Amino acid sequence: MGTLTAKAVISRKSCSDSAIVLNVTASTDITPAIQSMARSFNAQSVSENGHCIQVEVTGADSAAEAAQIDGQATTPGLPAVDVWIPDSSLWVDVARSYPVGAGAIQAVSQSVARSPLLLVTTPKVAAKTHIFDSPPTWSVLLPPSYGGPPASLGLSVDLPDPSDSSSGLASIIEVSRLLGTGPAARTAFTKFEFNSETTANFDSVAGLEVFAASTEPPLDRQAVTVASEQAVLAYDAANPKAPLEARYPTGASASLGTPELNYPYVLTTSKSLVKRAADKFDAYLQTPAARSVIRYYGFRDPGNVPDTMPGAAGLSSQPLQLASTATAAETAANLQVWEKLGLGSRDLTLIDVSPAMASPDGIGTQTIEETLTQAAARGLALFPDSTHMGLWEIGNSTSLSKPYTQLVSIGALPADYGVISRRTQLQQIIATLKPGNGTLALHDALLAAYQEMTRTYAPNYANAVLVLTAGVDTARGDMSLSDLLARLKALYNPAKKVEFVILMFGKTGNFTAMREIADATGGVAYQISNPAQIGQVFIEAIAHRMCDQGCAAP
Repeated sequence: MGTLTAKAVISRKSCSDSAIVLNVTASTDITPAIQSMARSFNAQSVSENGHCIQVEVTGADSAAEAAQIDGQATTPGLPAVDVWIPDSSLWVDVARSYPVGAGAIQAVSQSVARSPLLLVTTPKVAAKTHIFDSPPTWSVLLPPSYGGPPASLGLSVDLPDPSDSSSGLASIIEVSRLLGTGPAARTAFTKFEFNSETTANFDSVAGLEVFAASTEPPLDRQAVTVASEQAVLAYDAANPKAPLEARYPTGASASLGTPELNYPYVLTTSKSLVKRAADKFDAYLQTPAARSVIRYYGFRDPGNVPDTMPGAAGLSSQPLQLASTATAAETAANLQVWEKLGLGSRDLTLIDVSPAMASPDGIGTQTIEETLTQAAARGLALFPDSTHMGLWEIGNSTSLSKPYTQLVSIGALPADYGVISRRTQLQQIIATLKPGNGTLALHDALLAAYQEMTRTYAPNYANAVLVLTAGVDTARGDMSLSDLLARLKALYNPAKKVEFVILMFGKTGNFTAMREIADATGGVAYQISNPAQIGQVFIEAIAHRMCDQGCAAP
């Protein structure tokens, strides 16, 4: 007995001194389950080539870890990750889309767990809005004008930020599939994004408690969101007297249904010994014992088998139609579109006050300038506080050497501009603009504005020149249209895109020329006859951010 004990002690010491340490980073929600299985695995003293394997598990946000792996947001000093278990293979696709990530990811094994996504609200909201009276589709998240619930319900969409959340990213993929492609679909998707409240992730008990509280006084919102089945079950267990109302979304095709978080086992080390150790832990996570642990923590096991569903949840009686898996290209395209639409705007606005603006608008009793002023006031209200904007007056010049007058410098709308904010200053100026007696050197003014925005280009913003004009060039000596187009095409840089968004008021201008000018910069032009058009034009102009140069305007 003494000899055997001594051998055991020597063996343990030797194993400890020369163990293969396998560093595993798992999605925060599944970390407790993976840590539990790692403890069981470590207790078995599994070895590889004479070395014991010691698994160490840390939790991390999946999107943040993807940015570490693909080199987009590295933090020096962090230990190397040998195995990554994100909550969704969507982030594996994102990481692989960058050269560093493609090189770091050695292999992707099968899932270690699964958790379908659910449309979620509170019983009070469900009873008041009736959005779950029948199996819901993804149209529940859409604005009323595009097939969503009636505006009278006042339903808010709380969407976990797709840039950070697998639930949010999977949701926008399904919405994109539902809307389809083409100009109308781009506009509808833009309206959907602007109609949604971008939130933190709700895939936790604490997150869902914050969401549920927002539907109670004093906020008292009618809200719906997206969360994982595991999070909903955990919330209901922690709040048995007030469970959530949750439904698996359905659809008319295989692509439209319920996406799931699939927790893939991703190998990120190239060390041969560590890779073999990782393979052994991977095999352990597929054993019946490990699968039972996964189910105990509220996840479905790799074979999509759940634990016994609580009767209060009502999930076991619902149809579950799993959506087809998104391709890497589909994931990248939707994430890119979401981020493009979410960019802050940096806009230099040019407003025409030339004599042509005093002409009747051709519709009612207003002048073109009055129509423009009303439209500009409505449009300014639509720009969020993240916008940076400046204002030039054109058409009131007596010299071709300076075909514009700067009224407000470019800066953040809510920032102080003297004793008032820049937004207020712009509102006051727009309200008092009147047609003058000067001349409009339109082409010279447009070139000067484009040169200024190109010179001061700001990354991480959508840079644009907004032009509100009658489109009537009255200055002798102004450059020709062909010269302007040639200069714009020479200045255009797709890597630092500055585009024209031109709104031509009235019918006396040359709208064909306005379109050519906008097209030369990958921009868009609209002919405005009614100030009420501005809301739709605003959404369509933002939707145009999805396009590369040459995309047809909505």
